[in-house]
Amino acid sequence: MMVFGEYPQQFYPQLFIACSIIPGYELGELGKIGERFTDNARIEGNIEEMLEGAMNFLEKNMRIKVVVDSSGRRSNISEYPMVALREAIVNALVHRDYSIYTEKSYIRVFKYKDRIEIESPGTLYGRNRIEQLGTDTMLEVRNSTIVQILENQKSILENRHSGIPTMKSEMLKNDLPEPEFINQRGSFKVIFYNGEGKSDTVEGKSDTVEGKSDTVHKYEFEILEYCKEARSKKEIMAYLNMNSSSYVSRKILIPLIQKGKLQYTNPNKNAKNQKYISMLEKLD
Repeated sequence: MMVFGEYPQQFYPQLFIACSIIPGYELGELGKIGERFTDNARIEGNIEEMLEGAMNFLEKNMRIKVVVDSSGRRSNISEYPMVALREAIVNALVHRDYSIYTEKSYIRVFKYKDRIEIESPGTLYGRNRIEQLGTDTMLEVRNSTIVQILENQKSILENRHSGIPTMKSEMLKNDLPEPEFINQRGSFKVIFYNGEGKSDTVEGKSDTVEGKSDTVHKYEFEILEYCKEARSKKEIMAYLNMNSSSYVSRKILIPLIQKGKLQYTNPNKNAKNQKYISMLEKLD
């Protein structure tokens, strides 16, 4: 029914996707004119129809950055890679719990100022664990019949286990943190961050940037100021409101160390209690 049905919600009204655009960083934060949501929609239909409906909703509400390169060529860069979001919504629709225990629960796609959260009913199935996601070590599949039908159709699912690696690679390709996966009681959540903390979110639908974006430059001064006192990576991540350790290391900390602007407090860079300290005063 969920694959070929014309209107499954006639029999299961709660099997839909709730899409909302929140004007702040948390639910309950109001917009400029007191609105709780700047847009919201109830997406219904079969799996393929709900996927396209949710993607259209996100695309309509996506900020676009105009980048001008050195030759004057302009290109539009989406706030989030749509391919990554599509894979996450496919996973939510295909792998959600459709049992009687959750048939009254729906999928949530919430876009905040700094992130998109996609939450589906049902925890990871069986003995599967977070670290197995996207690998061929996944032990069990919840909705094997749905998966098999969609794999045979090749319209939504093409290669098993490829969705999560695609999400990660698309985010990194766009200089964004890897998605965060949270297995919590009763649901599974994927979070995509746009790389902007509360202090540096840009208002408006479109921004124009001259040249290639530079993540290090964006955070350089505040990191060097913050690290005048030795700080751990965990402290730095909290300060920047970021959740991806690999992104912070690869895009921010290591480049600053290579520039000689930041230094390890322990010569062993892999030390368990490693901290980072600014060389700002010495450079001055």
